[in-house]
Amino acid sequence: MQKFRLEETEIDEFGSFVYLGSVVSESRGTEEDVASRNKKANGVFVQLYPVWRNLNTSKEVKIRIFSTNVKSVLLYACENWKTTNQITGLQIFVNRCLK
Repeated sequence: MQKFRLEETEIDEFGSFVYLGSVVSESRGTEEDVASRNKKANGVFVQLYPVWRNLNTSKEVKIRIFSTNVKSVLLYACENWKTTNQITGLQIFVNRCLK
């Protein structure tokens, strides 16, 4: 493997890292990023449990809250993902949340 140098400093290589909230890996795969997005969106979904359990909030409002808060976290930077079978897991996550 070729070593990178900047002036007198040797630059280390990393297998993966997070940049602007997206996982970047040397394999350029989307699997790590999709898994990370699923976990983050699930965290947002869990934080909104009081909204989901509130009987005074209409179904339409709940769907709008889901779309603006959970889906936006889930699909952040998705335009950079390559199409794989892993992406079908996103629809599974959405369907599970909307049950």
